[in-house]
Amino acid sequence: MASRPQSIEGFRSDAKKFLDEFATLRPDGFPDAMFAQFRDIADPEQHARNCRDWQRLLFEHGFAGITWPEDVGGRGLSNAYALAWADLESEYELPRGVFGVTLEMVGPTLLAFGNESQRAHCGAILRGDQVWCQLFSEPGAGSDLAGIATRAVRTETGWRVNGQKVWTSEARHAQYGYLLARTDPDAQRHRGITAFVVDMTAPGVRVRPLRQMTGGSSFSEVFLDDVELPADAVLGEVGGGWTVAMTTLGFERFSSFGRSMGRLMRRAADLPWQEERARNALLDAVIDQRALAAMEEGFQRKFAAGAAPGPEAALAKLATGRVLSELSDALVGALGPRIADPDPEWDDWRLVVLAAPAFHIAGGTDEIVKTMIAERVLGLPKG
Repeated sequence: MASRPQSIEGFRSDAKKFLDEFATLRPDGFPDAMFAQFRDIADPEQHARNCRDWQRLLFEHGFAGITWPEDVGGRGLSNAYALAWADLESEYELPRGVFGVTLEMVGPTLLAFGNESQRAHCGAILRGDQVWCQLFSEPGAGSDLAGIATRAVRTETGWRVNGQKVWTSEARHAQYGYLLARTDPDAQRHRGITAFVVDMTAPGVRVRPLRQMTGGSSFSEVFLDDVELPADAVLGEVGGGWTVAMTTLGFERFSSFGRSMGRLMRRAADLPWQEERARNALLDAVIDQRALAAMEEGFQRKFAAGAAPGPEAALAKLATGRVLSELSDALVGALGPRIADPDPEWDDWRLVVLAAPAFHIAGGTDEIVKTMIAERVLGLPKG
């Protein structure tokens, strides 16, 4: 591993040298990190192997788990270093895809709640040996997470799980899953839920990829039919799954899409903008994108100084959806029927148009996020 830097400047220098050697610099390239989950990938298995190889390379050079504890293979550094890395890597073309949920949400949850054997998975994650998925959403419980119906019933040796999950990112590549299931149907909705670790190769686990209108299939539905879990598969405490889940969602923190969308806007400027209404719509999108980037920069300064992320960061999620919808409308106005042309020249812009609605749904619908802002930021009474 790389030696611990004495300063953020030294860390930035080491990171820049690493990225220049092993990655391709494309500061004005398409921000694929935002849209990778929507792409139609010709060879998903090769894509997953590329992501694993990149993660192992990061680990071998000391750039994996920058803020994770050293005893699991991380660097044990502060948020300031992680933000410096994120700022740098956003300028490069990198095969990050399948590890998004694993690194950003599952890993920190294992560190916070995992027993010794569960915590040991973190080393394998950082080395690129394990991809995880998050088994939360269900056909009848998306943004209303407390409405999950998947059941886990006690047995002599542990638990038996039955249910269905949906919109599960990268489940087809995952070796393990982090599952929420109802263990006490008589308890209040939030109190009868338990979190579990699930081996995705266990008998009774079935994964079926979902084809999106963008052509991609990174999401799957997962069926759990009489899946047997050992007693030590519980993550946290029995009945404490809501606390575990809320901690996980807190790790989502804020998006850094504002700056990434700056790359989109610079590329979009080269398109034909003869139609006045479309041109004005693009200007609105550019203005809002720059405001979002400035807001995110303020969040980053707070986090680098040690502040905990607050619900205010939900504003960035709303703004991301708004900017993408504005850009989508502008693109349709400027390109017209060409947006549906199978010519590869328009592939990226067609992807933006088709993916834009998802940013109003993923991670909680706009309505749910607005309610959270009203209650937790503005202090308005609950309805």
